[in-house]
Amino acid sequence: MCAEDCGYCSQAKGSKSNIERYGLLPKNQIIRQAIIAKRNNSSVFCIALSGTRPTDKEISILCDVISEIKRIMTIEICLSIGLVRDDQLVKLKAAGVDRINHNLNTPRDNYPKITTTHTYQDRLDTLEVLRRNNINTCSGFICGMGETDEQLIELAFDLKSQEPYSVPVNFLLPIKGTKLEGRNELTPMRCLKILVMLRLLFPDTELRISAGREYHLGEMQQLAILIVDSIFLGNYLTEKGAKISEDQKLIQGLGLTVEGECNG
Repeated sequence: MCAEDCGYCSQAKGSKSNIERYGLLPKNQIIRQAIIAKRNNSSVFCIALSGTRPTDKEISILCDVISEIKRIMTIEICLSIGLVRDDQLVKLKAAGVDRINHNLNTPRDNYPKITTTHTYQDRLDTLEVLRRNNINTCSGFICGMGETDEQLIELAFDLKSQEPYSVPVNFLLPIKGTKLEGRNELTPMRCLKILVMLRLLFPDTELRISAGREYHLGEMQQLAILIVDSIFLGNYLTEKGAKISEDQKLIQGLGLTVEGECNG
């Protein structure tokens, strides 16, 4: 479990969610998942840790895993590992990491209502560390946690000033046992409007829909896919995502081709 008290997270301190608890997966199991991702035409493989920040031991293991994955296949590696130090980033870059995920999560004024164990500024400071080390950043937020339209727009402009490499958009999954259990203030139309706003603000940045797309968009996922550049394939941190075959069918039904899949 994590020492942070993020209200949306089933792994957070104080969460009563009934989830499986385990440490960092064995190296061979992580590599096996990367192979599965590659076989399903994924261009990026993401590895996530729970907790405030990675230990040096975890960094060492991740470096070994990244090096081995890069040796056996061509796929980008994205890490979501919390607050990270300069010296740790040097090691990860040497191992071959391509990008690091660190979301702003929710607007500055809304942040104390969602998390009290760290601040919005802590998030910005970490993005600055990543930028200082010339690491491509994957940074977005979670919609549906009580933010107003005005706050959401302010957050989007804050994010734009960080010049992220990619922007993942999450829609709150009101997981049982979390502080935000039962909250459901999003509609499919509001989700689409948020995506359109971000598309206009980030015309040349990779825009991705991630957690909550199945739950909130339902049959309107097809419209969302036409707005963005990519989707998060497979399961999320502790919640099940759509079956890979269902997402592939959804994409094919729109007449779209997965990057790297076209033979013509």
